[in-house]
Amino acid sequence: MRVEEAVAELARVAARDVGRGSEALAVPAAGGLLTAARSLAGRPAPDAAVLTGFFIPAAEPPAAETDGPIGAVQLAAALRALGGQVRLVTDAPCAPVVAAAIAAGAPGVPLEVAPLRGYDDWAAGVLPRYARLSHVIACERVGPGADGRPRNMRGDDIGGHTAPLERLFTAGPAFRVGIGDGGNELGMGRLPAELVERVVDRGAEIRCVVGCEALLVGGTSNWAAAALVGALALLRPEVTTLRDLLRPEWSAEVLSAIVERAGAVDGVRRRAQRTVDGLDWPAYAEPLTRIAELVAAA
Repeated sequence: MRVEEAVAELARVAARDVGRGSEALAVPAAGGLLTAARSLAGRPAPDAAVLTGFFIPAAEPPAAETDGPIGAVQLAAALRALGGQVRLVTDAPCAPVVAAAIAAGAPGVPLEVAPLRGYDDWAAGVLPRYARLSHVIACERVGPGADGRPRNMRGDDIGGHTAPLERLFTAGPAFRVGIGDGGNELGMGRLPAELVERVVDRGAEIRCVVGCEALLVGGTSNWAAAALVGALALLRPEVTTLRDLLRPEWSAEVLSAIVERAGAVDGVRRRAQRTVDGLDWPAYAEPLTRIAELVAAA
């Protein structure tokens, strides 16, 4: 199988629909996975920031969800393996979960935490550095809708729990990669508005209007991030450690860590448990296993 064909199959596997229309949303995003992977793999040393963290205020207790941080840390570990520089970025409500994910999956990767209060002063200090980045990746990071407010899948305005990291995502000339699964994440503005409104429940209300250069759509965002690591492994086969990151056991360890150490919650079930977007481990692990198999067979 040619690399292009293998990457297209990775994208198809990652977009498996879990009830939110991801397969339909992935159609106009076709080619985004290969474009993103080539952009990252083609640089001798990418300098990237990965934004993640989606807070669930209605969970018991409130916390960041399990989808997003796992994929973000997987990407950070992959970029570090490629010889690049990378940092994770989130906001204060999501910081405990993202920090736990880093500790479990990519120890030593820097974490930058945006405050909810005093955000403008914080951003003024970091924006000069972000203007020099080669890539900015958003993995399951909520973005503003047409009314400027970030909303969850239920249409709730979560602006009071969310720092406006879209300002970093759009700052400077960095190549922007968006990873999402439901239409309300940074990068989803690349999709036709009518498609999101038709396919996604409350799509007109929650659709993020911020676009990107390359969009990856997954049934869960973690799957799409894993597909990107898989595509990097195909383009850079000499970096054998990339394949280690694709083991489902790697994801299982990070998932357990963020739930047990930081109380990460399933964004659908709104409880702290070892599931992602309402999927128990066997169902969640199936696409991860297939992604690893595709890369191993190439």
